[in-house]
Amino acid sequence: MYNKILIAVDLSNLESAKFVVETAQKMTAHNPNAIYRVVTIIEPIDDSFISAFLPKNFDKSVVEEANKALHDFTKAHFPEGSRVQHIVAHGTIYEEINRIAEEKDIDLIVMLASSKPKAKGLSSNTVKVARHCKKPILVLR
Repeated sequence: MYNKILIAVDLSNLESAKFVVETAQKMTAHNPNAIYRVVTIIEPIDDSFISAFLPKNFDKSVVEEANKALHDFTKAHFPEGSRVQHIVAHGTIYEEINRIAEEKDIDLIVMLASSKPKAKGLSSNTVKVARHCKKPILVLR
């Protein structure tokens, strides 16, 4: 039985994020010990040309906004009393998912095959999570 679930969501696509959360909840419907760790990852802006035009603490404000959006999302999609931990990470998507899975001793990672709704295959991040992570992964389409 899976107790500690890492749910990777992309807040720019709320329908897909809702699908991932609902699937994780169905899998743990009869498990009162389930802990949901819902993660969204903000990728750093590495392009020095673009970053030169952004405010000094731009990344920090984006992370704060993402944290608020993640809390709003989970409040709307988890029943009251659910054990939900919110994680907003800043970095490369697959590296952050793998890092969090190891640090939190996750039993299962639940994520989409691709954040693009009409994608035919797996995203490079999904492939890299599967390739480098030692934890079980449920990839959803």
